[in-house]
Amino acid sequence: MQLSTSENESFDVYLVGDENADRGVLILHDWWGMLDYNKDCADHFQELNCQALVVDLYDGEHPENTKEAGEYMRSLDQDMLNRKIGAALDVLKKDGRKIAVLGWSFGGLQAQYAAITFPDLVDVLVLYYCRIVLNKQNIDALSAPVLAIFAETEATWPDKQAALESLMASADKTLECHSYDADHGFANPDGIRYDDSATDAARREVLNFLNRYF
Repeated sequence: MQLSTSENESFDVYLVGDENADRGVLILHDWWGMLDYNKDCADHFQELNCQALVVDLYDGEHPENTKEAGEYMRSLDQDMLNRKIGAALDVLKKDGRKIAVLGWSFGGLQAQYAAITFPDLVDVLVLYYCRIVLNKQNIDALSAPVLAIFAETEATWPDKQAALESLMASADKTLECHSYDADHGFANPDGIRYDDSATDAARREVLNFLNRYF
């Protein structure tokens, strides 16, 4: 289906689940664009009695290599991305419903922007191996508890995890971290870095976290 932003920008989404479900999940893809595993994730949440929505932030584009993916990602306007995410959150918003936002890599980056741009709509935040944009200037806007999942073979780990832990502790925010001996992108079954063991372990932690804070 298609949605429109406040400025009439149309974009595609994948929406599943009961519109009367008590919980909603917004799913944000990595820098390869919206893939089947993102939709499979939504289907899984539907089975857990959630309404789940995947936003196509790439307008159907699927880069063929990392160079193209990086160039396309950097070409996007953050204000436009925020408008798409805001429109998607409006679809999931229901009286009394809690909403989680989950993203991988580029999607994790966008999930952070969602949480600080729309703090009244984001109740739980789940980040997979992404660049951290939370900082001392914007952390006060964050109201959601955060689950951060890291890939231990990334050159920026463990410093990235330690910095996030320090920031969240100093701001008295709720954070839980888990790291795995796997590569960036380990949860993408179509990628060369896929690690089924790390993916399954991370998925269990995500469900445990959501059950505690959802």
